[in-house]
Amino acid sequence: MKVFGIIGIILVAVVLLSRGLVFAYDEITAQELKEKMTKGGIVLLDVRENDEVANCKIPKSVHIPLAEVNLRLKELDPQKEIVVYCAAGVRSARAAKVLDTAGFKNVKSLKGGIRGWMTSGGAVEGPCR
Repeated sequence: MKVFGIIGIILVAVVLLSRGLVFAYDEITAQELKEKMTKGGIVLLDVRENDEVANCKIPKSVHIPLAEVNLRLKELDPQKEIVVYCAAGVRSARAAKVLDTAGFKNVKSLKGGIRGWMTSGGAVEGPCR
């Protein structure tokens, strides 16, 4: 009986994923991001609101609020690796889905957002209150 329950759960997950109702996305940890930043070649995309960015941001990040990502896709290079971040990781996951749907294939969401980044000792600009 347990086997049928597990198979049922897997089938539901496959159906939800195939219909775009659930989105599986890659995450990157703050430590992994630090290593990639030293090598270069990545784009950091901040999808928070203007007031949040004015208070605190990761250096060299590109700012496009979540609500505008779909409208400003041409500002991003689909060939580059893009790491998306927000405050805690929810909006960045949504932005990653938008980018994936638009054909961007190398997109990751920063696990824990800028809060996780700061907790790990990552560099930031601004008062960060």
